[in-house]
Amino acid sequence: MILRWISRGLATLCAMVLCYVLAALAGGLIGNGHAARGHEYSIGLVIGPIHTDLLIPMTPAVRARFDFAADAGVPVTVAGAEWLLVGWGAREFYTTAGTYADITAHAVWTGVTGDDAVMRLDVIGHIDDFTPIPLIDLDAVQFAALIDAIAGTFTRDGAGRPIVIDHPGFSGTDRFFAATGPFHIFRTCNVWIGQIFTTAGIPFGRWTPTPHAVRLSLWRFHPEA
Repeated sequence: MILRWISRGLATLCAMVLCYVLAALAGGLIGNGHAARGHEYSIGLVIGPIHTDLLIPMTPAVRARFDFAADAGVPVTVAGAEWLLVGWGAREFYTTAGTYADITAHAVWTGVTGDDAVMRLDVIGHIDDFTPIPLIDLDAVQFAALIDAIAGTFTRDGAGRPIVIDHPGFSGTDRFFAATGPFHIFRTCNVWIGQIFTTAGIPFGRWTPTPHAVRLSLWRFHPEA
């Protein structure tokens, strides 16, 4: 009897995982209804095994919009900073995962079932080789809307300033900030990417919970990336 219940439980779990994976594949391929429009700016997607960051060119407007991060130790005003690295994720998981060896079972469980969200900002200097970094071309309207969407993700205090998280960061130039949430298995960092793209009028998949779904969206809607 016990073995039968265990077998049924495992079968149910496998079926749920399969449904999640298939839904992610479909979500990555079904578009959000927007069309590509211009080539005035290029943004990058830094896609890892489980997480995706945005790479935003450090234009004067971007420096001005995120100048608050300089007070927290992110050198956005330094001339050598050419790119702003932006990420969104689960607070416990994101702030403990300096390397994959740092990840705890509790952080994973909290991320799956529900956690507050945080934003991570860092700066990158000159990049010689963009081969491993897919680039998406945007027009000026889409680029401005994307910056607005990212800025709107920060949770702010009574004075309207983003709230810095008491965490040293991982690179020496990065910091975490409180963000709108929640984070859970159906609203992951990769889903957040698709959501702000949709808000900015950028073609992408409707639901992209995994890096593979993100890559499928790039293949489907940005084959030049």
